[in-house]
Amino acid sequence: MIEAISVGSFLIPTRPVSLLAAVAVAIVASGVLAGRAGLDAKWASTVTESSALAGLIGARLVFVVFNLSVYRDNPWTALYLWQPGYNPWAGMVLGLVFASWQLGRRSSTQRRSYLNVLGAGSGIGLFVLLGLFLILNLAQQPGILRPGDVIPDFSMESARGENVQLSDLAGRVTILNFWATWCPPCRREMPLLDAVQKEYADRGLVIVGINLSDPRKRVLDYINRVSVDYSIWVDSVKVSSKTTSSRELFQRFGGVGLPTTIFVDRKGVISDIYVGELNRAKLQTSAQALITPAKAQ
Repeated sequence: MIEAISVGSFLIPTRPVSLLAAVAVAIVASGVLAGRAGLDAKWASTVTESSALAGLIGARLVFVVFNLSVYRDNPWTALYLWQPGYNPWAGMVLGLVFASWQLGRRSSTQRRSYLNVLGAGSGIGLFVLLGLFLILNLAQQPGILRPGDVIPDFSMESARGENVQLSDLAGRVTILNFWATWCPPCRREMPLLDAVQKEYADRGLVIVGINLSDPRKRVLDYINRVSVDYSIWVDSVKVSSKTTSSRELFQRFGGVGLPTTIFVDRKGVISDIYVGELNRAKLQTSAQALITPAKAQ
């Protein structure tokens, strides 16, 4: 599935935008269906909208409660609703609870009629969401690596000039982060990547920053200035059939925009691809999800 669409210098994440579009359709559909049934159209639309908002807030709140350590140092970031970090199951349950509460306030003779309207409106919204996801899946170019695929081995060089390859990291949880020195969000998330690498290195996590086509000297100057310790890989000076260019590798993952982060389990299988700037909630919870199962065995 296409994770983001690039519009100029902006990245539009497809999943949240699709969800918002589906909710908007559900709100309108509920009102239209209620009006046609001789019911209060404004009430139906408002309840659908409020239920969606309750679900959104609930999904965020439950995620924050179960991941308090993520927000311990910067608790106000829990209010950054545009950033990743939601529990979708909790959101659906709380949205249904809110809608049920509102239905309970209607007269007993009207409840079934309003239930049918709200259910049909929500169903239309869900149909739109699934349709958008299907379109985004079909629109993705063939051969692009997706979650569930095994990453083929590739060879590059470290920023210090050593030959490196992905197979060197076999058996470890790996996070590949495509970045460039000219990319502001890439630069902003580097201290976070470095902190998480240090925190989880002894549990089998390795983070690799894959620079996208910058000259080696520029990369070295930059990482020396910001003092990050996680591995940085760059294009090989001597290109051969055994080496992979950063641009070619980036295109294998869709090549939508920077930063792009690939989460890989211990077997080399892609678990998630995230396009856009990371926050601690996304990075830490995704890393923990891959580390914990191996620890529990």
